[in-house]
Amino acid sequence: MDWTYLFTSLEGRINRKPYWIAAIVILVIGVPLQILGILIGGPLLGMLISLIFLFPSYAINVKRGHDRNRPTWMVTALFALLLLIVLMQITGLDMQAGQPTTAFMAVGALFLIGAIVLFIDFALLRGTRGPNDYGPDPLEGQA
Repeated sequence: MDWTYLFTSLEGRINRKPYWIAAIVILVIGVPLQILGILIGGPLLGMLISLIFLFPSYAINVKRGHDRNRPTWMVTALFALLLLIVLMQITGLDMQAGQPTTAFMAVGALFLIGAIVLFIDFALLRGTRGPNDYGPDPLEGQA
């Protein structure tokens, strides 16, 4: 498996197996580092550490979307919502008088709906059979 390609390239297609492997690697490394960051430096450091894993996550999702013949903008829109959530938290626009703001709740709801849709589409369903606009079928020639 080409780890550099997997975590840095926005070109081509990947099937479910490398997608799941990459997602698990990001979780196994990213979550403990975020927790450690929160324990050492507070929530802001935890959020900043999470940003380190944003591009690798984006890259695997773009390639998986390509395998499903989905445009890159779908993944970009979801990640833009995620970034907006983080920025709202960093700037304090997420809470007012101890309650989540309406804007934060709206952005969070849109993100949640998009994340569920893309999870079902990318993580559970087979990619496009044969070549598509983004390259050859990564499963072609495999049993």
